[in-house]
Parts: sequence; structure tokens; C-alpha cells
Amino acid sequence: MQLTTKTRYGLRILIQLAMSPDNKPVKGKSISEEQNITEPYMEQIIIPLKTAGFAATVRGCNGGYILKANPKNITVLEVMELFEGKIEFAECVKEKELCPLFKRCPTTDIWYHLSKTLRNEAGKITLESIVEKLKNSQSQEYVI
Repeated sequence: MQLTTKTRYGLRILIQLAMSPDNKPVKGKSISEEQNITEPYMEQIIIPLKTAGFAATVRGCNGGYILKANPKNITVLEVMELFEGKIEFAECVKEKELCPLFKRCPTTDIWYHLSKTLRNEAGKITLESIVEKLKNSQSQEYVI
């Protein structure tokens, strides 16, 4: 399993917005340059972030994008599921009826456990905790 670039860039964009001093608007061009993506692709990623209430647009010559939600209320799980859908490793975890072997399959419990564990752990990591670790470290590396 590999996360899409929209998920990875979406989280990075939120981190960039959260690290903006006094929640000052960040220009789209600045975001695309910092993230090394095109402005049209950045805009494709911003739209769901705005729809989810994580980011907002500020109009005008000093406008750009800002973090709309409180960073302590945004989790990595929410960002992942915004772009990927509900995180589950197998369809049988989501809908048992999809698999004719469900009642006798030796792997169903494994997929359920792994899905639940990933969701729990990703749900514990907030945007606020990421930003705090980055601000307190000498480098821009995030280490759990």
C-alpha cells in the first residue's frame, strides 16, 4: 500500500499553512514552490482541504491560503481519509458480505487488526504535534 501524492502533499501543505506566522495567508505560488508541485496540482489538493474545513482562501493583494481549523483538531488520519477514503486493508474488513470465505478465512482478523491499528495511530498524530516537533527540532525532519 502506498499513499497517493495528494495525501502526502495535502499534509505537507497543511503543515506549511500551520507554520505561517500569525496564520498569515500563504500565496499559492509560494506553496507550489515550497512543495515542488505545479500551481494547478496544488489547487487540486487545496480544494478538498477547503471543503473539509481545514483551509480557507483569503482574497485580495495580501491574500492566499490560511489554516482554517485548529491544528490540534486535524489528525493525520483525517487527511489520509480525505484523499484515500476510509483506511482498510481489505474489502472484507469494510463489508463482510463481499467475501464468500469470510467465515472461514484465516486472514480476516489480521486485516481488521492492522486497519484498526493504523487508524488508531494515525488518529493520535495531530497537525499541532507535527508543527511543535518541527519548531522544536534543529532540522525539518519529523521523528516520532
